[in-house]
Amino acid sequence: MSEPAPVARFVGAALMAVGLLIALLCGGCGAIFLVVFLADSFNHPGDLAMGIMTPLFLGGVPALIGFGIFAFGRSLRRPASTYRPERPTDWPKPPPSDPPPG
Repeated sequence: MSEPAPVARFVGAALMAVGLLIALLCGGCGAIFLVVFLADSFNHPGDLAMGIMTPLFLGGVPALIGFGIFAFGRSLRRPASTYRPERPTDWPKPPPSDPPPG
């Protein structure tokens, strides 16, 4: 396995940090508003659908984008896997207790 370049590792770490901050802050704020709107829905039951949709769109969508940025940064920091069996002789042999194929 080859290690990624130092610049790619740094950019990956920076993207992970930014994505994590976006996901935690937007998701946390959205979760707080969701709890507040759900608690308020006992007083105003007609507003329940809007009270659920608003925090999900305003907090959930940016949180998903932040998670995507985090996942992309994590993929930049990981080394690429290079091992792939190309022919059946590279595959591991079955134990002798296995029945023959066919």
